[in-house]
Amino acid sequence: MVQLPLEATDDLVPFAPVARRELPLFGATVELVLVPARRARPGRVRAERPAFSPSPAERIVGEEACWQADGLALTPNRYPFARDQRILWRTEAAREPDRAFWRAALRWARDSGGSVLLNNIGAAATIARAHAHLVGERAAFLADLPERAFRSAPIDVPDGCELLVKRLPFCLVGARGDIDAVAAALLRLADARMTATWNVVVAGDTAWVAPRRIETPTPHFPQALGSAELWGRWCYVDEEPFARATSNDLERALLAATMPAIDGA
Repeated sequence: MVQLPLEATDDLVPFAPVARRELPLFGATVELVLVPARRARPGRVRAERPAFSPSPAERIVGEEACWQADGLALTPNRYPFARDQRILWRTEAAREPDRAFWRAALRWARDSGGSVLLNNIGAAATIARAHAHLVGERAAFLADLPERAFRSAPIDVPDGCELLVKRLPFCLVGARGDIDAVAAALLRLADARMTATWNVVVAGDTAWVAPRRIETPTPHFPQALGSAELWGRWCYVDEEPFARATSNDLERALLAATMPAIDGA
């Protein structure tokens, strides 16, 4: 199993939000941050985004990688939404993580005490190649939400792993257990997924997945909703929507962006 570097490096861009707020959401608490620098991200999700665009993944990995091994690479994140943020890439062109990617990411989350956040195209990613954000902190939001066993799992659950659902009005499924079993469960869930896209959040021994319905849940949230928001940090680039956002807005945004609850959650 690949061991990703655990220590933060000097080339990481500091996370420096202009403002912060907190709001209650589904009985837990989320943080809102104003990060106008993220407006400059190339390929940022817009209504006029083209059907095809040259991928910058090869250039980013080739020019910015601070570590590479066994088909994986790490680069700094130029537009961070969390502390000590790096990006884990597959070095070959592929839109979905493979087993080696998930095993490395899951091990890093456990050994570092951080979180792994994955988006894909249609669920807030700006680059199609499989990549995940490694962040040096954990958020309390998902841990504070009630959960129970997934009674009608759509996959053969690997030994050493259990499937869970959060008690929410939208679909949020967790795989909890040892690294190999959770990696296998994520691959099986991806194969069973009936939506084109999803978000994944890994913290501790659990990976949470949210299949997606729409990418930008306007008017409730003005940007593409991604794994950062699912994790518990809502990122705004403009001050006015940041200042006026309410708990009701965020709940409606999640309900619009995700799939309905399953298995009687």
